[in-house]
Formats: sequence, structure tokens, C-alpha cells
Amino acid sequence: MSVISQEKRLSIIGLAEEKNQNYCRRIRVESYLAGQAIYNLGDYPEKISARPTDYDHALLRQLAENGVELIQLHEEWNDANRLHGGNKFDAPDPEGLKEFIKECHSLGMKVIAYLSTGFFPFEDPDFREDFIRSYEGEPTLEPKRLWYTAHCLHYRKCTAGSPAWRTYLLDKIAHVMDDYGFDGIFNDWGYDKVALRPAIVDQLPYDPELEDFLRLTYSEVKRRGGIYKLHADRNNQPPCRDRVYDYLWIGEAVSQDADSVGVGKNYPTYVVPCMDMVNSENHLTFEQYIARTVPYLQFPLLKCGRPVRGENLELPGVTYYGGMEQNFYEKVRDYMREHPEGPYVYSLWSSIPDDPKEGEKWSYYYSLYRPMVTENSLVYVDVKESGFLGAPLPENTCMSVFANEELYMTLSNYGTDACRITLAESWQDRETGETGTVFSIASNGIRFLKKV
Repeated sequence: MSVISQEKRLSIIGLAEEKNQNYCRRIRVESYLAGQAIYNLGDYPEKISARPTDYDHALLRQLAENGVELIQLHEEWNDANRLHGGNKFDAPDPEGLKEFIKECHSLGMKVIAYLSTGFFPFEDPDFREDFIRSYEGEPTLEPKRLWYTAHCLHYRKCTAGSPAWRTYLLDKIAHVMDDYGFDGIFNDWGYDKVALRPAIVDQLPYDPELEDFLRLTYSEVKRRGGIYKLHADRNNQPPCRDRVYDYLWIGEAVSQDADSVGVGKNYPTYVVPCMDMVNSENHLTFEQYIARTVPYLQFPLLKCGRPVRGENLELPGVTYYGGMEQNFYEKVRDYMREHPEGPYVYSLWSSIPDDPKEGEKWSYYYSLYRPMVTENSLVYVDVKESGFLGAPLPENTCMSVFANEELYMTLSNYGTDACRITLAESWQDRETGETGTVFSIASNGIRFLKKV
């Protein structure tokens, strides 16, 4: 960075500190991979090889060019039911998976693997009864929550308080990262004590056993220079005091209305929101979802990869347990038989079909977001009072300021009607080029501004 650039940065940082007087959070951006995607490899329990095809080569190249920095693989990377020569921590085609990871690395993208500190197959020969804890006599217990049975999966929720389970899983994390070359893990926590709450949306009490186990797994990943993403159900955060993740993926089954405004906005960074089009109602458009996430230093996960086909429902030798996932695959199968040429579906959180322009929209908004969150940017989240304002903010609006070598602002309107926001000095709309002090914002809309 040149002396002139440093002078400009000092001026902008000083101005941001001076003007922003009342805000919800101030965050300095550090080691933030904002462009993340979940890549579907296939429809388990079919046998799946991750070995890149011509389709994968072209798509992975496109993802890298559009700014994706991290690829998240879901459970189909492994062979949880030991049907095809693999297991919960091994792929049926290990060399094909290594080739996929190598391809991503060659394009500058990191790859993390689905694992769980809770879910483990009940019928697996490695399963032990001392992996789980009995909660007999608990008055609020819902026993069904101690199991996870969906589609072809039959899991128990292992407990963070089991020495045997801790030892077993820590060895497996080391194996997955060391032997396959993954850059980290995606922990779908499968927390057993969720079963003790009468309502899943209630805040969990502090759990030192869980904290310690998550921290041990986190440290195992960080010791290898890896990335740790945690999935904690709906709008939950882990009931921990220590840092136990780099990224928190939440938002699944959260209603896309007022509840989805800044889901997890007060949780430790970084939150990656799930735009769940299956398990919620009142769906927002992608543009409206951007208005609810970007001001809170969040950017949605892109759903992509090989299309879901739903032809994994009647395979010989496989036991099916029904449930929401199986119902989803049935709907996808029926849709795909009528629309074999697409548009396609790419994840368990997708609409049927996915918006064929979602990737294009994701890339467009990411090109606006990325310059605002470069390393060591300062982000003032949900500013209430600021010298940048020429008049008080209207109700149901959110203003956030992003400061680095440039000064950026986002303005979102969550009201049912359009609103006008008056600024003290001229700013430029980064999408339209419009410059001024007064900006109108549509209901559920967002403006991306830059100081001129």
C-alpha cells in the first residue's frame, strides 16, 4: 500500500470513528472468507464418486472466477451406511475425492468436510453404548430428539460428556484432514441436550462439557491451519463462553419475515446465513434476503454442484426411514421426471426448482459486498446515530458503515412501505451511479453507497 493510500485510509478510518456515534456492534474484519458455497456431489445412498467430471471442471472454474473462496461438502462425500466400501469418515472413492479437493485448491478455493460431534450411525460396527448418555427421568425430555432418523440415515446423538466418543471422534477428525487434504470441517453438531428443551427456539444454558468438546475439535482443526464451521440449528448459538468456531451456519427453518432480519446478528462473527426455501414460509426473494443479511456482516451460502435428481429412494439393501428429507427427495424425483432438462435443484434447502439465476444474483451481490469486507476493514453494524445522517433514520431501517481504503454504507428498509433517508453529505449509489444526499429505498430493499 502506497503512502497516498495509507493517508486516505487513515482519513477514512478517522472519519468513521468520529461520525458513527451509536451502533450495535463494531467489528474488525480478520481472516474472513466471505464467498462460500455448498457443493452437491450426488444423491446418497447411491454410490457417489467426487472425481471431477467435465461438468465439475467448468462449474468449479466458474465459481472461483465469481469469488467463491470456500466449498462446503455435505454428508454425501462419505459412505455413512457402509454400502459402497467407505464409512462415516471415508469416501467410497477416496482417490476421486482427493482429486476433487486438488482441483479446488488449484483454483484457489478451500474445501471443508461434513462431520458431526453428535450424529453417528446406530448400526455402525464402531458404535458403542457409552457414546451416548441416558436422560431417563428428565421431565422435559422428548426422546425422539435423541435420535435422527431421516431418509436412509439412522443416527444416535452422541454426548459431549463421553470420553470414548471424544477419543474416537478426535482421531477421525485428524484422519479426515490429514489423509484427504481437507482444509477444515463443517460440524453439524447434533447436540443431544437440545432434547431437554420443550421448545427448540429457547436459549440453551451454558454447557461446559459441550464447550470443552467443541473447543478440542476446534483446536484439532486450527492446529492444522484449518477452518471450522459449526451448524447449530435454526437461530441457535452454541451455549459456550469460549470461541468454538470460525463460521456459524444458522437460519435453517427460521421464518423469512421479521425473524430473519439479521439472524444471529449479535452472535460472534462470522455468521453464514442459510436461505432455507424448504423449511420456512413467506419466502423472500434473493434480493430481499441480501437486504436482511449484508448489513450485519453476513453473506448467504451459495447452493450449487451436481443437480439433485431424487432417484435414491428404492435402492436394494437400503432401509428407508421416511421423514422430511425423504419427502423432499420424492418431490424432486417427481419434478425431475417432468423436467429432465431443468431448471434443477441443488440442495436440501432449495426450492423445487432452485432459481436458475441464483448463481448470477449471488455473484452480482458478492461483487458489491467483497470490497466492503477486505482484511482489516472496520464495520459499524446497525448504526443508530451518526454524523453521516442529515435526519434521523426512519423506523424499520438499518444503516451500516464499512471503512477501509474507501468508505461504504448500506441502507436497508424492512418496512412495508418505501422510505427516504437523508444524509448530511453526498454519497453515490454503487449500482445506479446516482449521487446525492436523499435516497429512496423500496420495501425490503437495500442501497449500496460509497462516499464521494
